[in-house]
Amino acid sequence: MLHPILVSLALVIFVAAQSGQTPLGLGTQNDVGPGFDLDSNELRLVQFSPNSPAEWVTEREKLQAKALGWDYMDITDTPFLGTLSKKPRFSYPSPSSTIVAGVLTHLSTAEPKANLEHFTSYHTRYYNSETGRASSEWLYAKILAYTAELANEEQQPLISVESVKHPWKQNSIIIRMSPLDASDSGPITILGAHIDSLNKNDPFGPVPSWLLVLTMTALGPSPSLKLIAVGPCYIPTRTSQPELLLALLVAGYIPLSPLEFHFYAGEEGGLRGSQAIASSYKAAGKAIRGMIQFDMTAFHKAGTREEIAVIANQVDLPLSAFLAQVIDKYLDIPWVIDIYPVDPTTGRESRSDHNSWTMAGYPSCHPLEGQFANVNPYVHTPDDRIDISPEFSFDHMLHFSKLAVAFAIEMSSY
Repeated sequence: MLHPILVSLALVIFVAAQSGQTPLGLGTQNDVGPGFDLDSNELRLVQFSPNSPAEWVTEREKLQAKALGWDYMDITDTPFLGTLSKKPRFSYPSPSSTIVAGVLTHLSTAEPKANLEHFTSYHTRYYNSETGRASSEWLYAKILAYTAELANEEQQPLISVESVKHPWKQNSIIIRMSPLDASDSGPITILGAHIDSLNKNDPFGPVPSWLLVLTMTALGPSPSLKLIAVGPCYIPTRTSQPELLLALLVAGYIPLSPLEFHFYAGEEGGLRGSQAIASSYKAAGKAIRGMIQFDMTAFHKAGTREEIAVIANQVDLPLSAFLAQVIDKYLDIPWVIDIYPVDPTTGRESRSDHNSWTMAGYPSCHPLEGQFANVNPYVHTPDDRIDISPEFSFDHMLHFSKLAVAFAIEMSSY
């Protein structure tokens, strides 16, 4: 019996076919444009909801599902990630650092603006494209420059920056700050975001009006600030992601337990980069104190209270409770509990890279730019831009930069 999600997808494709249109402009041939490395007929093992059996679908069908707003995990390369034994859980002391406030003074909105202007200039950041690879190479070079310029003599030997290669074009990036005189094998704190993005409309051909009325192709220009608010933005430095790293470097911070910043490739392809890394950490027996994923952090819907949503499904609840405490202590906006919507029929729900770590048995948490009903409605469309709506707010993003700094220091200070 076919999974209900595949039945729904088949119905959408059937309706489009009756009107003489091909969903996403993808025909039966492998009609991928230059600069992309994708066999649209390749079969992939995909899980559309956490508790449903995986289904074999083509890369073409994955893109069609993404165009409909459906998230999933492509578990072809990591089919047993969720079957491995659970790792020990951790308890989290109340936030009490005396140095966070000083580090926060190094944060601003200037660098995120500059970095986002560059990061959104790529034709696309689709993970299996040449420009997707170029975007990860630019970010890698940017991070190397930050560490070379800003890390002091004591920090320099404790910092490593790794470009993680995958079977696809785009690389993931892992930045590690090791403790000075403690065991480097202690439990790791991970702050994650993803590099890739996708214009969800038509990857390789004209935009079908039956689905979305847009004027850009999906693997055509994809500004997608969704990730940028977390991608380059969350190592804050002079860009968001880079800005967090920048602040810690300028402040001379050295953790007492390992601290890592991850930028994942292939999130839009089914959390592929984060699954690969979580799987390798699991196989190596690494202990993870906690993982936090930043994804969608810059949109503040007009007429709504400015707040941060603490997501409560597919996460570790004790770690999420600690996240709420960090918000209370260091930010001047409130938090609210929310969940990613779950389809009552299929069980399908939204995903981000923290799901890979949850599946691997590690504690993860996930803050969001607001309640799900109020998040950025332009995600993965040509309108997902800095300049198209005053609701895109670098000031709101700054709250997440502060949260990232506070979480990183509180979690790695023991």
